[in-house]
Amino acid sequence: MSTHVTDLLRPDGRLLVRSTEGWTAEAAAFAVEVANGRGATALAHIDGDSSAEYAALVAAGFAESRRQAVVAFPAEPSLDAVPPPGIELRSAADVDEDRLRLLDDELREDVPGTSGWRSTPGEFRDHTFADPDFDPRTYLIAVDGESGEYVGLVRIWMNPRGPRLGLVAVGRGHRRRGIASALIAGALEAVRASGASEVTTEYDLENVASRTLFERLGARRLGTRIELVYEPEGVASGVG
Repeated sequence: MSTHVTDLLRPDGRLLVRSTEGWTAEAAAFAVEVANGRGATALAHIDGDSSAEYAALVAAGFAESRRQAVVAFPAEPSLDAVPPPGIELRSAADVDEDRLRLLDDELREDVPGTSGWRSTPGEFRDHTFADPDFDPRTYLIAVDGESGEYVGLVRIWMNPRGPRLGLVAVGRGHRRRGIASALIAGALEAVRASGASEVTTEYDLENVASRTLFERLGARRLGTRIELVYEPEGVASGVG
């Protein structure tokens, strides 16, 4: 009997499970069986108002890990588009691919739910440049003009349903300089040129810096996304 459950082992060693027809008791039990068989922590995401799916996953052994706000903000930026002195914005298509991969790994350490992320060169290429939603104009890297160090990035995926902000992040030693604001404003220029008027994204409800940034962008709340985690016995998830 089909449970319509798919799974994907992420570069952080966690298993992302999805049910294409909703999380029923049968589908949730099958996801647990897959996670146990592969010896990997499983992650499932549901809408905040999906009480039946929530109950099915919890009954199968999943536990709530975190909640995210789902928001949309206008493509017309309310932020200063000028990078701070010494910082240049470059397209992902114009920087060193391997150094960009390492920057992505580094920045994910501070993103809730993705600590321990380590992409291979092939994985990173497949999930970036080979992604049909990749647009070199909306994937920008902040580079220190003097040292050449890659210090931050923004990526907006131009998918058919509308642009989605996948990540904006700046390295620990370069924050509070306006780099994130400049990255977003730069990427939004290309979003507007495409004819889109709005961008969607999610952020962790406990992340004060993200909430402040999106409030400044004029974001409006669309809903909530809940992440639930199942940990097979003897496997530490590190989710957080």
